[in-house]
Amino acid sequence: MHARPNLTMETAAQALAQWWELAGLEKFDLGPAQRARNQALQQQTSHAPNPEAKVTPARVTNTKKPVDALADAYRLAQSCTSLDALFKALESFDGCGLKANARATVFADGQAEADIMVIGETAGREDDEIGKPFQGPEGDLFTKMLASVGLDRQQDCYLTCLIPWRPPGNRNPTAEEIALCRPFLVRHIELAAPKAILMVGGLTAQTLLNTADGIMKLRTRSFEYGLGTDAAGLKAYAQCLFSPAYLLNRPRDKALAWQDLLRFEQKISSLGVATKGRNKAKGSQIWPPRPFSRGSGVTDL
Repeated sequence: MHARPNLTMETAAQALAQWWELAGLEKFDLGPAQRARNQALQQQTSHAPNPEAKVTPARVTNTKKPVDALADAYRLAQSCTSLDALFKALESFDGCGLKANARATVFADGQAEADIMVIGETAGREDDEIGKPFQGPEGDLFTKMLASVGLDRQQDCYLTCLIPWRPPGNRNPTAEEIALCRPFLVRHIELAAPKAILMVGGLTAQTLLNTADGIMKLRTRSFEYGLGTDAAGLKAYAQCLFSPAYLLNRPRDKALAWQDLLRFEQKISSLGVATKGRNKAKGSQIWPPRPFSRGSGVTDL
């Protein structure tokens, strides 16, 4: 544990006044008593030799500034012409501090050619251990949710997440970390070129839709998501969904999630989205839990 520096009142007051002056602000009025102390201190030290080093703000030259790291992220992401190249670009990117503490880069799971792209929020502990998104109890629940509307997770969907490196202690990512990961996700969507997108969780939806609206409001709406210049102006149907982690903590909202899934199923059916598991898995009694019917309440798993 580092020892705290022994600062006198005079030294602290001088440092504060100097900081204000360097910042271009008016000097802070320290009061007549403090000004007298400072004046006496200056007279004592006016003839003293210059110290070997001045106390100045530290300058870090071996770390990229956030603006430089963000520019690198955009440049790297846009230079990729395939999903494999994008994964390698993420692996080589050193502008986000989350990567240093993560075991793996959580890139994708499922079928890259699938018409449905599922995008989660942040890589969790099990995701980090396995290297794939939607693992652990949250992933098990989400697999059942998809199956309840006839979607096979591995065959019908291509899954990824906004933050590919697990934040320490599963904390929320910072605004800077989100900004650094966003260019890679945007390019990921452009290269996958899905026909339908499920934005799972409020953080994912807010980041991709550039909105401050919460998930409770966003889940009731439908969106068109532009696929970039590579797709010649094509757009994908997009819908927002509660994250499975949220539903495990608030099981009473599973009824709302069921309504959202039904709406998504109806929309992709009208769009002619290709699926393999719909007829085989539809009507699953694993999720939503019994007793359950459309428009009714829902019990815990």
